[in-house]
Amino acid sequence: MLESQFENIRPFFDNEAAEAATNLAKVIDWAGLLAPLVGKENAVELAKNMLQVDSISDFQDDLTYPFLEALIESTTDGVTLGYSSGAFEKDLESPTLHLTNHRDIVLDPSLVNVARMGSGFPSTEIGIGDNLLSHKWLEDLVRLNRCFIVRRGGGPRERWESSLLVATYIRYVVKNGNSVWLAQKEGRAKDGKDSTSPALIRMLISEGGKEAWEKLNVKPVSISYEWDPCDYMKVRELLIKENEGEYLKEQGEDEMSMASGMTGWKGKIHLEFCKTVPWKEVEGKRTERAIAELVDRAIYMGYKIFPNQVIAADRLGLEELVGFASEIKVTDEDRTLFSNRIDKVVEEVGTNIASKEKIQKTFCEIMVQPLLAKYKVSLESKSF
Repeated sequence: MLESQFENIRPFFDNEAAEAATNLAKVIDWAGLLAPLVGKENAVELAKNMLQVDSISDFQDDLTYPFLEALIESTTDGVTLGYSSGAFEKDLESPTLHLTNHRDIVLDPSLVNVARMGSGFPSTEIGIGDNLLSHKWLEDLVRLNRCFIVRRGGGPRERWESSLLVATYIRYVVKNGNSVWLAQKEGRAKDGKDSTSPALIRMLISEGGKEAWEKLNVKPVSISYEWDPCDYMKVRELLIKENEGEYLKEQGEDEMSMASGMTGWKGKIHLEFCKTVPWKEVEGKRTERAIAELVDRAIYMGYKIFPNQVIAADRLGLEELVGFASEIKVTDEDRTLFSNRIDKVVEEVGTNIASKEKIQKTFCEIMVQPLLAKYKVSLESKSF
């Protein structure tokens, strides 16, 4: 009975994989679609593998993992891993809920799972909002890739009931020995400020409180991208919202953002696997807020700081941040790359939206946020 209530949100089962993959192969020219991302030879091989899928493991081992490896190789300068909690193998022996900061719906969970799969661990199940699944084939694709669907439509009551179902499902998955990836809040951090939603924590502890939280074994992962392929889109959105009071997405904008996030250049990427976040109660503060702050702290301390963030701080006149990051070597090449990037953002946003100076300032304010957050946490640590 418990499993039946998840029928409309769960990933596909193994016995459904072959039919779903065959149907996907019929409706999409996968070789043509993937060739610009991973090269023609890789794309042809992946398309052929689509017709040979017999299980979810087949799909991930023969399609997802090779695709992501090729994508990472072609759009990054490499991915590094760090482990705040010690040995990687020991950390992931038990089922866990990975909460991460959120820059890109495709890459964020994918990077976590490439790290896990590359170390011999199964991939996580992934929570993804149905607002990103505009076509039936997209929903089938993500359900083949161990995604469960977070339904976000309807009024407040429907949304709350949906969140309770998702929380029940996550507890069910972890109880049955599997791990889960979930963004720390709904929607990407457009302004660069990562923060965990207390409402998300409240959802996760809605049934069981402390016991439920501890059974989830929540281990955040801090994800640091050197460059954001969607930076100009985020700058544009923030400026329009500031000028007009709201920002209305155009049709197909989410899909374009997903595509840009996958194919755009990201430079260096770092993943820091953090310690399990304990239950915490603070007098005078709601428990979900106290726990959300612990998740934030872990993510902030796990950030890898890149030279472009130091350059952004310098351009904004934030001398204390530049001093805090004094161990980060900034070269002339770094400064040239930064200048080229910010000029490109100005060009893409357009001075009809805002002045060149305003666009540059907004770009730098987004860029500097991880450095600023890590600096503030460092100051808090010194005060104890």
